[in-house]
Amino acid sequence: MNQSFSRLENPDRVAELNPMKSLERIGLKSGEVICDIGAGTGIFTFAAAKITKAAIYAVDISEDMLHILYTKANEQKLNNIVIKNNTESIPAGACNVVFLCTVFHELSDIEYMMGEIKRILSFSGTLAVIEFHKRTTPMGPPVEHRIDCDTLNTILHKFGFSVKESFNLGENFYCSVFHIN
Repeated sequence: MNQSFSRLENPDRVAELNPMKSLERIGLKSGEVICDIGAGTGIFTFAAAKITKAAIYAVDISEDMLHILYTKANEQKLNNIVIKNNTESIPAGACNVVFLCTVFHELSDIEYMMGEIKRILSFSGTLAVIEFHKRTTPMGPPVEHRIDCDTLNTILHKFGFSVKESFNLGENFYCSVFHIN
């Protein structure tokens, strides 16, 4: 088991993120299409498969993570999970929900990614971002690499998104949910 897998599948991390409950709170419903950008090992991708039978786009740039996603999807015989190494081939307006978990602080080109998110998100769609609190916590990147909730909300407002709700996910994480203005 590689180090990334161990970190992403850490039982304390998964329990705090609570993928099923978080996706329900974000508003994912049966029949809706979701894009999990930075899907990693798929803790949210596979939780989404318990909510919707529509397409679930699992996007990651890591070959290791893509292999894990393919393996899990095949083992679980889930043919609605579409695994991609980028968002470019996802049809415009295809997604009811676009989701990023602990990915935003790692984006090297926020403007490009926001353009892609707006392109693939349906007109009435939801963008949800989970990030680490910008303080020392038991897990996560160095504090200086984190982005606080207010800063995230301000950045996304500049790209035409308005905050619907922000909430804490325990000691390490928060989630902000947005709609296009």
